[in-house]
Amino acid sequence: MPPSNPRNVLKLTKRIADPIHGLIRITKLESKILAHEAFQRLRNIKQLGMAEYVYPGATHNRFTHSLGVLHNVDRIYDAAYKNWIGNNELSGEIDADFIFHPDQLQVTRLAALCHDLGHFPFSHNLEPAFDWLEEANIIPFTFRHEALSSKIVDQMLGPLLDRYTNPVKNLIEGNYFSHDTSMFLNFLVSSALDADRMDYLIRDAYHCGVDYGRFDKARLLDTIYPYSVEIDGKKHDLMAIHSKGIEAVEQFLLARHRMHQTIYFNRAVVSFEAGLRRAYYRLSTKDPTWELPHVFLDEPEKFMEFDDYSFFSQLKTQLRKSGSWLVKPLLHRSSVRKMGPFFYTEIEGRKTSQEEKIKFELLDELKKQIEIPHEDWFQKDNWAYVELKEQTLVNSLPKAVNHMSDEKIESQDLKNSLFLIDNNGTLIDPTDISQGHSFLPFISGHTYYRFLFFCHKSDSDRLSKELDPLKEFYQDYQWQQLSLNKYFQS
Repeated sequence: MPPSNPRNVLKLTKRIADPIHGLIRITKLESKILAHEAFQRLRNIKQLGMAEYVYPGATHNRFTHSLGVLHNVDRIYDAAYKNWIGNNELSGEIDADFIFHPDQLQVTRLAALCHDLGHFPFSHNLEPAFDWLEEANIIPFTFRHEALSSKIVDQMLGPLLDRYTNPVKNLIEGNYFSHDTSMFLNFLVSSALDADRMDYLIRDAYHCGVDYGRFDKARLLDTIYPYSVEIDGKKHDLMAIHSKGIEAVEQFLLARHRMHQTIYFNRAVVSFEAGLRRAYYRLSTKDPTWELPHVFLDEPEKFMEFDDYSFFSQLKTQLRKSGSWLVKPLLHRSSVRKMGPFFYTEIEGRKTSQEEKIKFELLDELKKQIEIPHEDWFQKDNWAYVELKEQTLVNSLPKAVNHMSDEKIESQDLKNSLFLIDNNGTLIDPTDISQGHSFLPFISGHTYYRFLFFCHKSDSDRLSKELDPLKEFYQDYQWQQLSLNKYFQS
């Protein structure tokens, strides 16, 4: 006898109105998490960091986003259960009693709620500076926000979460091979088609005033199944998409690609983010008024006061005292001279042409030369820097699944993979053109690189000269060349 729907077991006692999803229902335990200072702090962490400098409506925060992720987890979980009940032969021999146990749903909802607790001010913007601080021996090691989220869950929310603490931590950390939770739950929280992306694409588009983030969510949910595979000789249950929903999948991935092109990697947005990051780095090396990032891992309580408003207030005071050129772009919203973007695409399993190799090596070498931290960055008006933005929409099907090869598979290999199944429950390689997919084979396994160069207006000639070798490779891109000429001549 199949297990009953765990959604019918959870007591959803409270309702929260949300502009994206309507009413979001939560349990008593989730309500306690919401009231905790660690979660309330997310009200003061903007979802898109400095994007509001370009898109004035982008003032939404990680608080509402986290609620949206919880809602999406619930919707995906419920849809997968109903789809499995309607056609369980597609899923193979899954451990339904484990996947569809009420505790597993509750754990996943809690992980969705807590996954962003460790975000620093202005979301992802400061994290690359941690690498610079480590290289400069200012901090002993670098890390990303998931590690701090896990620490907060363990040390501050542990008494509330009780037996759910370790499973929630495993889901936040992306441990796909944990024994506490089904691999299926990891796919709901962090994967190519997860609850996180299903929220932020629509929410970010809504607040930025664009339509690029929209996709057919109802159709996607109608095609999601738990699915049994074998990896390294062990059975695992992951999330698969029936091929009848391929158009919805493609629309979702295209929405994500367009949002990166127009919002997340927007040149003006990136220029402000880059300035903020460099100001944080510079001031963190000179006796900052804030704690250095690694301190928060040992004392997460100190992190509660470190939000967008407290950080930016301290940053403004220190910048004005330092006399840095960063005062103008950050405090007076004066943009910088932008050159690019220069695009490069790397395709998994496909030999790169010699010309493409030279192009990438040239871009990478220019990045290294310009990106070396030095005093000129902060003390003079003659400055230039480069930002590299990288995006992989979906990986090719891991060959270690179901004995297709003996290569070792890691959590990261699964995180960005898409598992398609046909009417017989057989896995389909998303790169297989013979399946007739119009879009998916041409983006699977592709990594897109976007180089953007920035400089002070008085230094355009120097940067233009340094970028001269690139013009030979990008002369076929008329819109690109015109864009470059515009900046070089002004």
